[in-house]
Amino acid sequence: MSAEPSAAAPAVRLSALPGWVIFAPGKEAYGYRYGPALIQNSDGSLDVWLASPGGKADDGTGQWDWIRYKHSPDGGKTWGPESVVLRPTVGSRDRCSVCDPAVVHIGDWYYLGVTSVDNEPGNRNCVFVSRARSPTGPFEKWNGQGWGDAPAPIIEFTTPAEAWGAGEPSFVVKDSTLYVYYTWWVTKNPAGPLSNQTRVATAPANDPDWPAHLQRRGVAFDRVAEEDSADVKYSDDLKLFISISTASRMGPEAHVVYRTSADGLRFGPPAKLTENVKAWCHNAGLSGTPEGHLPTGQRPLLGYAYSDEPKVNWGHWHTFLQPVIIERAQ
Repeated sequence: MSAEPSAAAPAVRLSALPGWVIFAPGKEAYGYRYGPALIQNSDGSLDVWLASPGGKADDGTGQWDWIRYKHSPDGGKTWGPESVVLRPTVGSRDRCSVCDPAVVHIGDWYYLGVTSVDNEPGNRNCVFVSRARSPTGPFEKWNGQGWGDAPAPIIEFTTPAEAWGAGEPSFVVKDSTLYVYYTWWVTKNPAGPLSNQTRVATAPANDPDWPAHLQRRGVAFDRVAEEDSADVKYSDDLKLFISISTASRMGPEAHVVYRTSADGLRFGPPAKLTENVKAWCHNAGLSGTPEGHLPTGQRPLLGYAYSDEPKVNWGHWHTFLQPVIIERAQ
């Protein structure tokens, strides 16, 4: 099923200002912080959760990625200490990795969504979620019926294993509805057509056990070539959902693409942003309020990882933040 553009969604223009590096890798083979989940608080402070290297192979777990958190009191200029806030659970379905973080704050809870691979060796991704009363945890994982113990996915990928699967979540709360966006990527499917899509599900935001009531709503949009995780925010001024992601990822022509939707379910065609965007970038995030709206009185921040050398330079990435301007196109 292909996504149909949302006809009622007017065009917007997104421009990026020069930015700054918030993480630079050292001499280690793998040094990175990617896929930032960014909450921009009303006092100007910034909370960020990032995917980062996990346990070493000799520690008995071999976990690929962990989620780290840090806080900035001044919008990303200076930072407090970094801490690991989420790890895979040994022997469980998320045992390989937790990465691609997304965070939303509803009521008393921070909900942290991640991607994990549940069929090592393999690549069948699923979406998992955990919650905590503090941005630093401790987080308890959704187990399929409640919170705690062995995790179960909230979006399970059931297509044959020749696929990347479901992952890269993003959250928005609007009018008591939680919108959950996620990747659905089938790379080789003998039972049907290939697909590389961002899909959407909804749930009642006022229900602390909302994963039990998640309703899949179909395809939000088909992704362009080498497009990765979509991060979605809602603009109260423009009355639009806005999705951003990187395309031609990890390449010399890497850039940002963005789309709009009036209803949050079906998005229109993409527009490109290239000016001031770093080459070789990937896995972008856009800052928003704790509920996933664009901030009022502050410029939102675009964050992503990138290689500072003219090659992919796998796993050795800087992390970049830059203010963006989002306005209705004339």
